[in-house]
Amino acid sequence: MIEANASTVSTSAADDLAFRALADVCSITRELDARIVGGQMVGLLLTAFPTPNAIPRRTADADAALSTQLASTGDVHRRLTDAGYEATSGNSYSKSGQRIDLLVPSNDGSFHSTELGGRAFDSAPGLSLALAAEPIAISVDVTLTDGSTAEFIARVPPVEIAVILKANSYGSRLAERDLTDLHNLLWIAQSYGTAEIGGWQLDSATAGARGDARRTLGDISTLLSRSRGRRTEAPREALVALIRTLVPSAH
Repeated sequence: MIEANASTVSTSAADDLAFRALADVCSITRELDARIVGGQMVGLLLTAFPTPNAIPRRTADADAALSTQLASTGDVHRRLTDAGYEATSGNSYSKSGQRIDLLVPSNDGSFHSTELGGRAFDSAPGLSLALAAEPIAISVDVTLTDGSTAEFIARVPPVEIAVILKANSYGSRLAERDLTDLHNLLWIAQSYGTAEIGGWQLDSATAGARGDARRTLGDISTLLSRSRGRRTEAPREALVALIRTLVPSAH
């Protein structure tokens, strides 16, 4: 298992809530089959593997991926409610403004809702790969706005799988924030050795979740290359160049 350190500072009340939720879900799932995903995943990887080209982006909630077996038991639901969280929908939980969402792997490569253990979950492609891979264990130290600190260990997927998850997300919802996250993750892959970040097979994969993500990245590269007048938060030319360098023949 790769181990890394991340020390950061909360800059707002919203940041405090997000980091507290992250600390809670990491503690609740620390010995379970779970990974931190979503925007917090990207932020943690950027803090552990900084690059000067990154575009800072904050996220308000904490997303955790669970195996379908774990989700079916209701164990995480019970742990969250015991910790004071209220289930606001099947897979979303809230406590004093802190928000946690639970996700499970998709069984057909698409984003959809599924029921496990009598509760509804959002399922997403790529999460099976994220749960199967050895995680990067990040020792996190956050200074909150009141001067207190939160310390916890967050298990996140390797950078390559984080790219796969974000490519899938952009392919589904075409959200600008996913392009920004892809830009930041690809800069990590460009700046660090493959052994440091958990490996890299997107330069040659043709099948499975990696092959699907490779084709999606190629589509993104083509779209951005043709939309020269389009304004994006992430530098369009830089993102296209990163895809073409790190995922050759994906365009």
